[in-house]
Amino acid sequence: MSNEPELNPPLISDPQFAEIKFFSPNSRINRLRYWAHSMLMTIPFYIALGLSAFLAIQVSLFFWGIAAIAYVAMIVFGFVVIIQRLHDLDKSGWLSLLILVPVANIVLLVLLVFFKGTEGSNKYGLPPPPNKTWHWILGLGVPIIFALLGILAALFVAIPAYDAYGLGTQQEDIQSFDAQNDAESDLLQEAPAEEDVMGEESADDEESLEEDDVIDDAQEEITAESEEVPDPDTIK
Repeated sequence: MSNEPELNPPLISDPQFAEIKFFSPNSRINRLRYWAHSMLMTIPFYIALGLSAFLAIQVSLFFWGIAAIAYVAMIVFGFVVIIQRLHDLDKSGWLSLLILVPVANIVLLVLLVFFKGTEGSNKYGLPPPPNKTWHWILGLGVPIIFALLGILAALFVAIPAYDAYGLGTQQEDIQSFDAQNDAESDLLQEAPAEEDVMGEESADDEESLEEDDVIDDAQEEITAESEEVPDPDTIK
């Protein structure tokens, strides 16, 4: 036998990694590819939805149909990505329907995002090939950018709301202070009126006392006159 190397070595019939098929559920993707493929799906579909909605409002209602088609396509591709990730975990693709069930969908997302796939081959095929640079960019970079944009948007909304709340509180304090001053002014205005009423009442009391004195004097005079008149029997 010759030890010379073969010029045309035979092709490997059993490759080490499986071919990734974006639009086929008969494939496997790992955690990073799940994030990357989800971002690759989400960004263009949301752009298409937003553009279609804008054109539907500004140009023609026909574009609502395009928006509906884009929305359905996004849902279908979303299920494809979930099924591919479940296959990497050696799970049935039917579990993807749990995404429609409250609470269960949270458990499913935790499984898809945090659990490592099967080492080597499983009943759904060979493992996915090594990750590429664009997987890292889309899988990690884009979510971080979205998170930062979300924080900035929250601050953009929260800061004016806080300023408006502070301004409203200041206005309430000013109104309360003004109301307190008005109440004190009313009390000061009512005080002289009360003094006048008390003065009138005291004058009435004095007049009634004088009338009582006059009545008493008249009664005393009548009593004195009755005592001075002699008894007729005594005169006889």
